[in-house]
Parts: sequence; structure tokens; C-alpha cells
Amino acid sequence: MKALCTHAVDIHAPAEAVFDYVSDLTRWPAWFGCVVSASQPQGRALAVGEEIHICMHHGRRRWQEDFEVTRFITNAFLSLEALYSAARRIDFRVERRGRITRLSCAIGYPLYGGVVRMIADAAMGRRRVQRCVRESLVHLKNMLDEHAGVAAAPDDLDALSVPPVARPVPQTAAQTVRVG
Repeated sequence: MKALCTHAVDIHAPAEAVFDYVSDLTRWPAWFGCVVSASQPQGRALAVGEEIHICMHHGRRRWQEDFEVTRFITNAFLSLEALYSAARRIDFRVERRGRITRLSCAIGYPLYGGVVRMIADAAMGRRRVQRCVRESLVHLKNMLDEHAGVAAAPDDLDALSVPPVARPVPQTAAQTVRVG
């Protein structure tokens, strides 16, 4: 089984600037919360088939993974697939919507170990990955909006908040009461 965590943010910056920021691996540690370092061994520009090394962390635990660029369309898509595990992926999609650019990120990873592992992942692991993706994209949005000179509005922080649960309003019916 494979777990998938996705999130999207709207950024007040040109699609070219957003894609350039996302495709620059040296900037990943500045905005991607779970990445310690990202580099390309030969130092060449990103292209399909190129290998990259990403050092990630969770708490005190760090690990190094090698990824391959499987899809690279300038100003549109960047997909990375783990070299030794085809089930582990990181996908970025950039969409231009008028003056706003939508950036979405999807992280997929495999689940091994049967039903117990799936329940543990649903309870703890997936929430941690979803929170990391959400906070990283909101952090990138704030960095790019600040660079573009857009003032942050209080509504921009809604991406971090949990939407309130709608409660039904108690309905009181007007009834005539007869006494006597």
C-alpha cells in the first residue's frame, strides 16, 4: 500500500519565479521543513534522468535518499522518484491562475507491515508528513510573497488553521400555546 500526502497554496508571484525557487535544490533547506540538505552530485541543472541526493530528518533521526528526476517541465512540473524504491515520490505542480500561482506538492511513500503498520501510519505518521508538507508550502508562500512585496493578510494564515466544524443552529419554532 502507498500513502499520499498533498497540499496546495496560492502565491502572489509569477509562475516562473515560483518554479525557479522550487527547482533550486540549494534553497530547499530554507523552506522545506524535513530537508536538511539537497544537492546534485555533478552540479548540473535539473533535467529528466538526473540524480539528486536529499538528506532528510525527523527529530534526531537523519537519513540520505537518492532520487531521480522523472518529470521536468519548466514552469509546470517537477517529479522526483526514489532510485531504490519506486513507491517513494515527491511531486511539485505549478499552475498559473491569473495573477496568482498555485503550487501543489504531493509526497507518496510505501507502507510495509500489514494492517498494524497502516493503522499506526494513519494515526501518527501520515499526520506528521501532511503537517510538514503544509507548513513547508505556507513557509515558501510567505517567503515568495515577501520577496514580491505583497503584504500578508490575516486570511493567509488560514492554511495553517483547522476549519471549524459546522454546528447546526438550534431552531425554535413559534407555536401558539392555549391556556385554559
